Amino acid sequence: MKLAPALALAGLLAGAAHAQTMKPGLWEFKQTPQLDPARKAQMEQAQKAMENMPAEQRQMMEKMMAQRGVNVSMSGGAITIKTCITKEQAERNMAPMTHHGNCSQDVKRSGSTIQTHFVCTDPASEGDAVVTLRGNEGFTNDVTVRHQRQGKTETTKVSGEGRWLGSDCGTVQPMKDQAKP
Repeated sequence: MKLAPALALAGLLAGAAHAQTMKPGLWEFKQTPQLDPARKAQMEQAQKAMENMPAEQRQMMEKMMAQRGVNVSMSGGAITIKTCITKEQAERNMAPMTHHGNCSQDVKRSGSTIQTHFVCTDPASEGDAVVTLRGNEGFTNDVTVRHQRQGKTETTKVSGEGRWLGSDCGTVQPMKDQAKP
């Protein structure tokens, strides 16, 4: 499992939560993909590769991610991303998003539940997300993404949560909004 799609997915989820004002500060997005045994093994291998990476190489990778405002860890089958939401981003009611393709969204909200259908290009995919807001300090989500791989439709399901950790971001830098290609 490549890390970039996971980040894009987390960015999409964070964006879906924007309909309610987010608090500025340190946020944690924890996403757990429901993977078939082969994909689960790939994720475990990626985690072991990170753990066994020479310290200098791992630090370089962590520094590169931190410069983009992301602190990522993978353990127990979950992908955890910590990022800092600036006051300006919170005032726009929009978490920073990482785009790896052009996406359109149809968003419907009823109370604290947001349902989104999205269609993306590059890579082509489509899916549905249900986000349940927990005030301005968190949300839970369930996402289903469908895409073509070697002529077959693959479906990936992800469940997770986002939560506000506090107003002080510490050493975690704000994620920079990335323009669509």
